Amino acid sequence: MKQMSSKNGMYIHGTDPDEQRRLSKLNDLLNERSLRGMDIHLGDRILDVGCGLGQLTRAMARKAGSDGVVVGIDESREQIEEARRQASAAGEEDLVKIRLGFAAELPLADDEWGTFDIAHARFLLEHVRNPEAVVESMFRAVRPGGRVIVEDDDHDVLRLSPEVEGFEELWRGYIAMYRALGCDPYIGRRLVTLLRHAGAVSTRNDWKFFGGCHGVPMFKELVANFVGIIDGCRDTLVANTDLDDAALDKGFRAFLDWSKQPDASMWYGTFWAEGTKADVGAQDGNAGETSGSIRLSTTTDTPTRTIDKLAAMRFLADSARDLNSTLQLDEVYRKIAERVRTFVDYHLFCVMLWNEHSHLLDFNYSLCFGEHIPLAGGFPLGHGLSGTAAKERRPVLVANVLEDSRYVRHRHPEVEIRSELAVPLVVRDRLIGVLDLESTEFGAFNEEHSELISALARHIAIAVDNARLYGTVLANEKRMEDELKTARAIQNGLLPSKPPEVDGLDIGLAYSPAAALAGDFFDFLTIDQDRIAIAVGDVSGKATPAALYGSLVVGIIRGHALRQMHVLDPRSMLAHVNDHLGRLNIEGRFAVMVYGIIDLRARNLTFANAGFPFPFLVRDEGVQQIDLPGLPLGVEIDTTYESVTMSLKSGDMLAFCSDGFTDCEDTKGRPFGEKRLENIFREYANRTAQEIATGLLQATDRHAASDTEHTDDRTAVIIRLL
Repeated sequence: MKQMSSKNGMYIHGTDPDEQRRLSKLNDLLNERSLRGMDIHLGDRILDVGCGLGQLTRAMARKAGSDGVVVGIDESREQIEEARRQASAAGEEDLVKIRLGFAAELPLADDEWGTFDIAHARFLLEHVRNPEAVVESMFRAVRPGGRVIVEDDDHDVLRLSPEVEGFEELWRGYIAMYRALGCDPYIGRRLVTLLRHAGAVSTRNDWKFFGGCHGVPMFKELVANFVGIIDGCRDTLVANTDLDDAALDKGFRAFLDWSKQPDASMWYGTFWAEGTKADVGAQDGNAGETSGSIRLSTTTDTPTRTIDKLAAMRFLADSARDLNSTLQLDEVYRKIAERVRTFVDYHLFCVMLWNEHSHLLDFNYSLCFGEHIPLAGGFPLGHGLSGTAAKERRPVLVANVLEDSRYVRHRHPEVEIRSELAVPLVVRDRLIGVLDLESTEFGAFNEEHSELISALARHIAIAVDNARLYGTVLANEKRMEDELKTARAIQNGLLPSKPPEVDGLDIGLAYSPAAALAGDFFDFLTIDQDRIAIAVGDVSGKATPAALYGSLVVGIIRGHALRQMHVLDPRSMLAHVNDHLGRLNIEGRFAVMVYGIIDLRARNLTFANAGFPFPFLVRDEGVQQIDLPGLPLGVEIDTTYESVTMSLKSGDMLAFCSDGFTDCEDTKGRPFGEKRLENIFREYANRTAQEIATGLLQATDRHAASDTEHTDDRTAVIIRLL
C-alpha cells in the first residue's frame, strides 16, 4: 500500500487502485449530500482543495455551468492522474482545472487569490497536521463575501448496534493511529472553531447522517467502505498501534458477521460547516451578507440566493437547445434532471406521464439523492400534489407537506419529505405529465423556482412528447422488423434450401431477394425415380403481399402434386394453379411461372409457361431461348396452356432465370439484358451448374455497382444433363 505523505501530513489510506475504487463508491454515496448544502449557482468560481478523484469537483462544475470556473487541487500525482483519466472517460476533461499542490500553500496565480466564490474541502483536514493553515489559505482564496465550506469526520461518533467487540478494538486503534501521526481524528467537532479563527464573520454547521441498517439499499456499501477504510491503512495501523494482522482479520470477520444480522444498525455522520468571509463593502451590522445577493428563507435558516434574471433567461435558452438535442427518452430525462438541479436543489426528482388508457399518471423516471429508483403504479388526477397539479394544470408549491392534506407519502419510508413542487407538463392543452421535485428540507422551493420550472416545463413537455412519439415509432419499426424476420424465416422454410441431388443431373441454384421478403419463388418435386419437376416463378409487386402470394402458389403446387402425382403434366399444373388463383380474385395480383418435368429415362424436357421469361438451352456452346408464351396465372379462369417436349443429350444445360437478371440496371439506367446473360452462359460453359448460377449473381452485382441495392429479386435454376 503506497501512502501519500507530505510536510502537511499523510493520507493514510494510500492511492492504489483498491483505494481509488473505494473512493469512487464513497463519492457515489456522498456527493449528492455534499452538493445540497453548497448553494452553487451558474457562473460561480469554485476551489476544491484535496479534490482526490475529482468526481465531486466535476459535479460542482456541472452546477456552475459553462460560465463558471472550477479548480481542483491535490498533492497526489496518482490521484490527479486518475482524476484526469475519469474526466476524459466521461467526456469532461475540459470541465475542471486540476492542479498539483499542497493544501496549505495553494498553487494559485497572483490574480486568482481573493476571486473564488466558494473554497471547499472534504475529508482533508483530518489528514493534515496543520489544519489551521489550510483553512486560512482557503479564506485567502475566496473573495469578500465568499464562502469556505469544510466537511470532515469525527471518528468518535461511530456506533454499532448490537456492539461488535472485535471491530470496536480495531476502531479504537484506528483513532489512535491518527493521533500517533500528529493528526486529529476528532476534527469534525472543531470545524466552526477553525473557520472563526481564520476570519469567518458568520458560520453555520450541519451534521450529515451517514449510516444505515440491515436491509436498506446502501447498507452493504457502508459496510464495505468501513472495511476498506481500515484495511487500506493496515501497514500503518500495525506500525503505529498495538494491533497486528491477526487482530485486524479477527475484527473484520466479526464486523462482516455482524452486518448479516437482521437487527444490525450503524450510526455515523460527517460534520459540515460553512464560514463567510467579511465583505469589505458591507454596512455595519450586515457584514455577514454579500451585497444583497443572498437572502434568508422565511422557513429555514439556510441562505438561498435570488435567481438572477439574465442567468435564468440563459438557463431557459440553453435548456431548450439541450433538451431538443436528443429523442432518446431516458436521455431527455437525464438532461432535465441535470438542468433543473443547476437552479433548484431537490432531493427527489420524478417525471410522471399521463396514460390515456389507464387514466393514471405513471411513474416513468425517478431519482432519489441522484440514484435512479424504479417506481411502479401511478396517481389518478387530483390525487396527491402531483395529481392536483395535473388536474388543475397549474404548479403546486408546498413549503411544508406535513401540513397539507393532499400530500401522499413517498414510497421510500426512509426518506422524510418536507417540501414539494409539482409542475404540469402540457403541450397545446394536452396533458403530457407532471414534473415533481421533493426535498427533505422545509421551504426548499419558492415562487421563483415555481416560475422558472413552469417556464422550462413547456420545453420539457415538448421534448418528452417528441421522445415518446419517437420511441413509439422505433417500437413499431422494431415490431415490423421482427415480423419481417419471422416472415422471411417462414418463406425461406417454404422454399428449398438447396437443389436436390439427382443421379444424372447437375443442378445449381441462385436466389437473391431484393428486400426482406421476395416475390420470386421456386420448387423441386420428385415425381418418381426417373422424373423431377421444376417450378420457377415471379409475383407482381414487391414486399409482403408479393411474398405471401408466392408462398400461396408454392402451396397450391405442392397440394396438387400430392393429389395428382400420376397425371402431373405441366399443362394441367398451370391450369390448376391459374384457376385456384383466379377464384381467389385478389385484385392487382398475378404470377408468372415456368413449370417443367425432366424425364431421365426418356431424356427429354416437357414444360409449360405462364408468362415467365423464356428458358435458355445451351448446347455445343450455342445458346438459344425456347419460345413458349402463356398468360400469367390468376388473370383469367379457364385459361388453356400449351406445353413443349424437347429431347436432351449429355452436356445440355437449361437455365430458368427471373427478369431480375435481365432488368438489372447500371448507374446510368442501362439493363443487363439477354445478350450479357448469353455471354455468361458461353463463358461458363465448362463450369458446374452452381458455379454458373453464382456467376450470374456476381455479374449482375458488378453491372449494378457493388454499393447499389438491387430493385428486383433474382432467381435462377441451372440444370445440366450429365
